[in-house]
Amino acid sequence: MPFSLAADGKYCLTGGHDRTVRLWNPSRLDPAYPPVDLPPHPSDPDTIPIDALPRALPIQTYGDGFTHPVTAVAIDKESTSLLAASDQTLVVTDVVTKQVKRRFQGHVGRINAVAVSEKCETYVSASYDATVRIWDGRSRSYEPVQIFKEAKDSVTSVHIVQDDGLAFIRTAAVDGSVRTYDLRMGEIRCDNFGSSITSMAPTHDGECLAVSCLDGTIRLMELKSGELLNTYDSHHAAGQYGLECCLTSDDAAIISGSEDGRVVLYDLVRATRVQALQGHTRATCSIAAHPKRECSSVVISASFDGSAVVWANDADFMQWQD
Repeated sequence: MPFSLAADGKYCLTGGHDRTVRLWNPSRLDPAYPPVDLPPHPSDPDTIPIDALPRALPIQTYGDGFTHPVTAVAIDKESTSLLAASDQTLVVTDVVTKQVKRRFQGHVGRINAVAVSEKCETYVSASYDATVRIWDGRSRSYEPVQIFKEAKDSVTSVHIVQDDGLAFIRTAAVDGSVRTYDLRMGEIRCDNFGSSITSMAPTHDGECLAVSCLDGTIRLMELKSGELLNTYDSHHAAGQYGLECCLTSDDAAIISGSEDGRVVLYDLVRATRVQALQGHTRATCSIAAHPKRECSSVVISASFDGSAVVWANDADFMQWQD
């Protein structure tokens, strides 16, 4: 299930095989679906089945423009536009009016990841066809501004790194490399990790990058030097699916999905397991941590079982909608 969390943590997006994108408020409960009382789990009485959890508040459903299952989603910093990949097509939709604003086509393989710059000036799509395409969000042109063809295999992740405007685009690919494109200087930096990369996540201080690999190891690299600082591989299951990783807002822990349905938290420095969250019935593919430091314990996971779950140490994070 493709998943994305807004920059302020107030909204999240989920995409599905039903060719829709759904907008949710993860901190509000839907009054139409109160919690269900189910018998306790036979092996663990403290376990609450997913079906018994209260539902998050749905805000909007977007279905126009999607001709195939949704494979990637993103929302801009101001939460005005959402990007969704429908197979080989990038669709840009107005969050409020639900109107499709732009459709971009050109990839010859499934789009794996999308990103949007501040003020929606630029859209970026990364594809199974081993290319990354940059689209102009201000003009009416439907041709890509630039195409990156350096990857030797499917590009699985893409980030826009902005500093006083559009400065860098960072990509990760199945060929095992993270490539950083300096658009101002016209330079490319390539860091090879020796294993197929399924996702990447920067620390909030911008100093390091966590890279999740298909061999089951998460690697932490210092961005300036390229030095490998730590590895995390003992407690999550990987090898068959593209699993995402992220970091808590205080950069204290790395969070990883797992093929056994768990969400695993590793201590950033010690690389030891902090906690394992069990609830999904299939592989946990997408992970996001709340961006605010006061909500550093809040994690949202999405799984191939068709559900997204909000985890929090403090139950007061979830409130009934008035």
